[in-house]
Amino acid sequence: MVLPVHNEADTLADFFTELVGTVEPLGCELEAVFVNDGSTDASLDVMRRLKAEVDGRVDVAILDLARNFGHQAAVTAGIEHATGDAVLLMDTDLQDDPAAIPAMIARWRDGAQVVYARRTSRQEPWLLRLLFSTYYRIFSHITPIEIPRAAGNFGLIDRRVADEVRRMPEHNRYFPGLRAWVGFRQEGVDSPRRARASGPSRVGILGLTELALDGLFGFSALPLRLAFAAAVLLALAGVGGIAVIFYIKLFTDLAVPMWSSIMTLVLFTASAQFFLIGLLGEYVARIYTEVKNRPQYIIRDRY
Repeated sequence: MVLPVHNEADTLADFFTELVGTVEPLGCELEAVFVNDGSTDASLDVMRRLKAEVDGRVDVAILDLARNFGHQAAVTAGIEHATGDAVLLMDTDLQDDPAAIPAMIARWRDGAQVVYARRTSRQEPWLLRLLFSTYYRIFSHITPIEIPRAAGNFGLIDRRVADEVRRMPEHNRYFPGLRAWVGFRQEGVDSPRRARASGPSRVGILGLTELALDGLFGFSALPLRLAFAAAVLLALAGVGGIAVIFYIKLFTDLAVPMWSSIMTLVLFTASAQFFLIGLLGEYVARIYTEVKNRPQYIIRDRY
């Protein structure tokens, strides 16, 4: 079990008690890898206390990262240190429902190598739900691989899949995309997305936006191809505008208001150029991050 943690001291004990109570009766040997992603509250102390409480029943490892490297880096650290035949990944904020785990394990034992939680409902505000739904629809249409809609990190992957994910060197990671990209037999399990038990999301709207962009730009070159399409459309618009001006000049007595047509064309062209430069910048920024090849995370202490 890979369990990334960031400032979840208030709910961590309740989460782990529910998780162990759900998985322990299934007769599995349990390993829990907590990844403390730069928590500034008492999360690390809670993890160490939980480790002592379940000693002998669950093999608990704690990776204390040197700072907050981000959720996807914490997920990567956990997967790289998990040793089980299957790796269960879930958040520790009580939004992922452990009740789905027995079905995941059953599907895995039947031969599925990836079992993901398909969110049948969400408890976030309506605007956030709308943004999530819109993103998944766009993502499914522009990526060449089939990534399940409404499927986040919560899920179970076979050891073979975990090893393949570990081999991927990129830094701007989007785990649901990587999980889908590797292929193998993948199945979904319906599971409602529960409300947060304590406080707002630790990721925030900016963090979610960055993760969404990593997914879009990491698995599709379609935004770049929009530059060519925009160039063609602008060229056609320019030719059409010139044709209209010549028609007015040659076949009518109307005056051509040149300043208005020129300003409209300039503003439209400039906005399109800045938009496309922004798209290119997003790709270049990610290339820059990959070329530097810094480690995705640094571990301060291991317990």
